[in-house]
This record gives sequence, structure tokens and C-alpha cells, in this order.
Amino acid sequence: MSKNITKKKVYNILGVMSGTSMDGIDLSLIKTNGTNYVRTINEKSYDYSLTLQNKIKKIVKNKPLNNNTIIKYYKKNEDLINETYILYIRKFLNEFKINKDSIDFISLSGQTVYHNPLKQISIQLGSGKVIANNFKIKTISDFRENDIKNKGQGAPIGSYYHRYILNKFDNKSVIINLGGIANFTLINKRTIISSDIGPANCIIDDLTNYFFNKKFDKNGILSSKGNINNKILNSFESDIFFNKKIPKSLDRHYFDKYKNRLKKINKYDALCTATYMILVGFQKFLKFNKVYFNKIILTGGGRKNSYLLKILENNINKQFTLIDSFKINGDLVEAQMFAYIGIRSIKKLTISGKNTTGASKNISGGKIY
Repeated sequence: MSKNITKKKVYNILGVMSGTSMDGIDLSLIKTNGTNYVRTINEKSYDYSLTLQNKIKKIVKNKPLNNNTIIKYYKKNEDLINETYILYIRKFLNEFKINKDSIDFISLSGQTVYHNPLKQISIQLGSGKVIANNFKIKTISDFRENDIKNKGQGAPIGSYYHRYILNKFDNKSVIINLGGIANFTLINKRTIISSDIGPANCIIDDLTNYFFNKKFDKNGILSSKGNINNKILNSFESDIFFNKKIPKSLDRHYFDKYKNRLKKINKYDALCTATYMILVGFQKFLKFNKVYFNKIILTGGGRKNSYLLKILENNINKQFTLIDSFKINGDLVEAQMFAYIGIRSIKKLTISGKNTTGASKNISGGKIY
């Protein structure tokens, strides 16, 4: 790679990501220096069809139980993800009439299909090499690898972009991202603290698919028709995860044992109970958090669930605001995030550390193809 491209101050970088909800792909082309400047050029979310979503979920469901063969298994099934990324990147470039020569880098998050912090394994499908070869654009990916090598959990990996947002708009707030899994970022005396806190959309989405053959429960309308199953919720509340120290991270299937119990009860009660499970994650986080903050900024798909928001506001004595109020599209924050940490990685700046992933030191990451 020419030295000139890594010495630029500001880059045009395309962030590409699909989250733990596995419901679509987000693309955000931004101009950034990876520190205090970000300008959005073009961005868009593309929803997966239910068929494609179910194909990806089937790959995950059929994974081997043996950790020694799991990486091999997923790499064998990577073509579907590569093809999907190529299709939507091409669509995005055509739709916004973007000349690919104007893009310095693609920053690829990859589709997380398996995350086991205890075994120090985190697998994202989507090959930086394949994307780079296909579009003839330098691509950076594999952001979690270096973190895991340095005793980190590999997640949550985008905290430094959340720090940028907090510093720009309100550094006395906490950002909570409601993707498949819920995670938070806050700043305490210039130190970034970040961690997963519990499920967000993953259980509700899977149950909505199971009971109603729909991708998600729009506005929580189906969930609002049910009642809480206290037996299952109490069991969930005493899960060992909530007693672990932060930072900690989750696989989207970690709470499947509760989801399987919910499948056996009334469908509306199941969805209602799954929604209250998100509240439990918030309450446990607030119970153990010792850092003052004045409001909770919500981002991710879960912020659109008006039934969930009502439950949070009725049960938590904090002010809530949506990230969209800062003129940031809450559906595309993570695509922006991966573009931003892509440039930080290219410049060898920190993307994770002991207070965000549990890594032994502050480290950069990513591999350039």
C-alpha cells in the first residue's frame, strides 16, 4: 500500500455492517479523520428478505457443537454473506451514483454468527479480501481479532465512535444501543466504559418470526397484547450473566434457554415477557453502575419499539432521548461506527481497551486487504 494513502488527514470511507439482529445491511459513506471530524456523505439501510434472514439463521442453527470445528464450518458457509455484501454495496454505489475511485477504503464489520467470550472466539462472516478484490477498493476488516489476542472479548467494539458522539453532544449522558443485544457506552473522567448489558431485539425478533412468521414486532403492538410470565422473567433475572463484572459481552443466542421456554406459552405473553427482559438488563446495569449520567441516549432498531420505550420510561427514573434528536440516523450509527473505527485502525489509533472489552491494554485492530 502506498504510504500516501495512510498519511491522509481525512478519508472517504464506506462503513458496511450487519448487526446481531441479522435483519439487513447498513451502509454509510462518511468523511472522517477518525478523531474529531465526521461528515456523512450518503447512507442507507437495506432490509433482508425473510427468506435470506432465515437462511442466515439456519447456518447459525446448524453449527457444530465442537469449538474446534466451528470456525471451519462457518468459513465453508461464508459465500452467502459475501454475495449479499457485494450485492448491496453495488446497489448502494449505483443508487447514489458514487464513483468508487472517490472511496479510500471500505470498512467491513462482517456478520457476527458466533461469539463466545469464555473461549475467546468471535466469528464474523464476510471476507475483506473478497470485497477488496471485487470492488478494487482497499478494505479493512477483522477488527476483533487483535482485541481477542490481547485477552479482550472482541465486543462491544465500536465504543470510540460512541465517545465521539458523546463528546460532541453531551458527555454527561450514556448511549445505549438496542440492536440484537443491548450495550452501553459512557465517559467517566475521560475514560470510556462500555459493555453489553442484556438482550435487546434478538429474543423478540426470533419469537415474532416463530409465532407470526414476521421479521419483527412493529411498535411492540403484538407484545402489548400480552401479560408478563413472572416465573420465566424471575428465572431470567437471576441469570449468572447479570452478576458478572463489566466489561462483558454476549452471543445473540446466550439467552436461548429462556426463549425456548417462552415458545411454550401464549404467544402474546411470550413477546410481552421478552420485552420486559430488556428492562431487566437496564435495571441491572443501573444497579451496578457507579458513574453519574444525566440522560440515556437510545440508538439501534429497538428505539423504534414504542411499547418498549413506554416500559423503560415508566420503570426507570432517567430522561430518555433518541440519538436522532442530534440529527444522527439511529438506524445507521453502527455503519458510521465501523467506518470511523476503520480509519482509527488505519491510523493505528486505539479502538478498544480494558474498560471497553477487557483487553489487557489499549489497542488498535483491523486487517487491510
